[in-house]
Amino acid sequence: MTEILNSILAMVKTHGPLSMFIGGIVEQIIVPIPSPIITMSGGVFLVSRQGKFFNILWQIITRVSLPYSIGAVIGTGLVFFITYYGGRPFLDKFGKYIGISWKLIEKVRADFQKTIADELFILIAVIIPVVPVSLISAFSGGFRFKPTKFFPIMFLALIIRAIILGFIGFNLGEAFTGLANGMGNLESILTVVGAFLILGFLYLKREKWLKKNS
Repeated sequence: MTEILNSILAMVKTHGPLSMFIGGIVEQIIVPIPSPIITMSGGVFLVSRQGKFFNILWQIITRVSLPYSIGAVIGTGLVFFITYYGGRPFLDKFGKYIGISWKLIEKVRADFQKTIADELFILIAVIIPVVPVSLISAFSGGFRFKPTKFFPIMFLALIIRAIILGFIGFNLGEAFTGLANGMGNLESILTVVGAFLILGFLYLKREKWLKKNS
């Protein structure tokens, strides 16, 4: 993890906002990279420590949040479309071994799309700094959220998330590395926990679906 952190810091110092764009893409695809590190390091090294609040906010938006979010949307798009198009073939082949069918996914998807709560779920989940964005993307793709809804919500949530983390990095200065590592470890744990929660949720839905259709 230390080598990854040092490489990221060197990239940010050398390439500036471009590193936010590249980092946004890469961190969604390469699991060992804790997502808070990219934007927090941007807040440390790409924002002038002189100036009033709104000037600092503008720098975080333009130099950290915006380039990062554009890159991250591209990265999450890859994860989203892999599960969006690959979910059904996978379940058709292996679903019987885990007790989850494509019909169940379709039923769950129909339930999810009945209210605006689904969009709020994505928005709030992604904004929380320690929640793994790639897990939300995979979940959304697997349940076949409409891309026209998913990407605008994801982009907005990433903008807000990056601003929060950029401010955290800015206020911590170079001392952010310890917190970033801690948040990265927590994010890894949440990825595993989140995957089990999704499976548990599907099994609960499966039982209700079987009762209704038995």
